[in-house]
Amino acid sequence: MVPRTRGAEVHRPPNHIVDECRQLVAGGVKEITLLGQTVNHYHYDGGAAVHVRGVAQPQVGAVIGPNRGTGGPSPTFGAGVTSFAGLLKMICDQVPDLPRLRFVTSFPRDFGDDILQVMADEPRICRYLHLPVQSGSDTVLGRMNRGHTVETYFELVDRVRKFLPDAELATDIICGFPGETEDDHRATAELLRRGLFKNAFIFKYSPRPGTTAIDRFEDDIPDAVKKRRNNELLEVQSEVSAQVHRYYVDKTVRVFVESISARERKSGTPGNGGAGGVELGWEKPGETTQTETTQLVGRTGGDIIVVFDGDPDLIGQIIEVKIHRATPLTLFGELAGSPAAML
Repeated sequence: MVPRTRGAEVHRPPNHIVDECRQLVAGGVKEITLLGQTVNHYHYDGGAAVHVRGVAQPQVGAVIGPNRGTGGPSPTFGAGVTSFAGLLKMICDQVPDLPRLRFVTSFPRDFGDDILQVMADEPRICRYLHLPVQSGSDTVLGRMNRGHTVETYFELVDRVRKFLPDAELATDIICGFPGETEDDHRATAELLRRGLFKNAFIFKYSPRPGTTAIDRFEDDIPDAVKKRRNNELLEVQSEVSAQVHRYYVDKTVRVFVESISARERKSGTPGNGGAGGVELGWEKPGETTQTETTQLVGRTGGDIIVVFDGDPDLIGQIIEVKIHRATPLTLFGELAGSPAAML
């Protein structure tokens, strides 16, 4: 579906990406996300580079099975080719002041151990992988032309957890794909339970112009059935997310502070305290200061949302938060140290 609706993959020269990362960090950026619909397919052949007025140009084309089978490095990549694993290492080596690097979205069929090894070796790469599976039924996956089975998908999950025991995973699910049976639906629910995903993006199937499915398959699942299946899968994932999040209660996590929380923005009173308007005073030797707090929101390296009270000046910083409560969607905690010491 992706190549038909979004066009061919485009691979930028690696030095251009590294330079852009370097410029962002120089401007104060603390976290960079490498974004691509099939980001792990990235590769750039330096020997085939075309230059226009001395500037290397992007290359267009898909990877043909670089990591199928048992994983490992990308066998189709020879000397002079920068793979995605190579790009991650380049950024970490050449932009040492970047605190956090993450990437989305990865294509499960072609995800090699070379990428996992770089992630394991470099703690600044976030322990988070978005691996869309789409269905827990091999029959449905075959009709979707996803290129993986449930077994090969979990082979990847097992490899991830071998290299990165602390990684969090997310996935995508389409329910009500043409021809999906109740047994297929139950298999998808079981996949969610087995996968222990921190969250799953679950959608009802709808015909999309430009895709193969719209021409090959009749949209034969009634909307009421799609809605029921969608709600059932959301309920299963809510239980799984709650289980995953409970692990963090009483633990301290590192959080990139993104913004004032949506609750505070809606209240229209940011800065008046996220816990009933409480103002916390922090004293230094020889002076007394008072710092207003508000409810802030950020994310862990595993992409889990964390809400806590703190000084709005913490936005854009990476801080430590002690977690005391968890819901299926969010962790709640408190600063693990003085806000003044973290600014």
